Amino acid sequence: MTCSAGFSRRALLGAGLLLPLGACDQNLFGRRKSNTLSPRGDRLVRLIQNTGTDNMMAPEALALMGITNEGRDIPVRQLAADGRDGRYVVSLVNIRKIHEFVFHRRQGDMLILHLSDTRFARLQSVRYPRNGKPSVITDTAYAEDDFQQQVAFWFDRIPGR
Repeated sequence: MTCSAGFSRRALLGAGLLLPLGACDQNLFGRRKSNTLSPRGDRLVRLIQNTGTDNMMAPEALALMGITNEGRDIPVRQLAADGRDGRYVVSLVNIRKIHEFVFHRRQGDMLILHLSDTRFARLQSVRYPRNGKPSVITDTAYAEDDFQQQVAFWFDRIPGR
């Protein structure tokens, strides 16, 4: 039994199998554009990956933010710059198999750290004195204000705005 238009059964079967695959992904064979959660987040991730340095962070402050490596130091990729009011550092953490940012700024003997996702939503903030133990910042207004200052500092340095 043959099809009346001269098509073979194999061609018809092959088209029938590939048609649903083509509908699933508009860019099936090309390069897939990968956005983490925001275009700015993607650009900052690329900036850190291309120009940053590999470092290890002490686990105490990050453990208060929910990032743990079973008590060992946390591997990060960091980018640092000096600002008018202190040294700014952004760390790219990938310990939980997703990209997360840790923004930190030194002000005198105090280090202020903020955990953020790639949409730049502040998830947790920690205060870490030079000769003390880290503690969670419970004043959300202060934490959000400092976080916005740190994020604005890095937004000015992201290429392709």
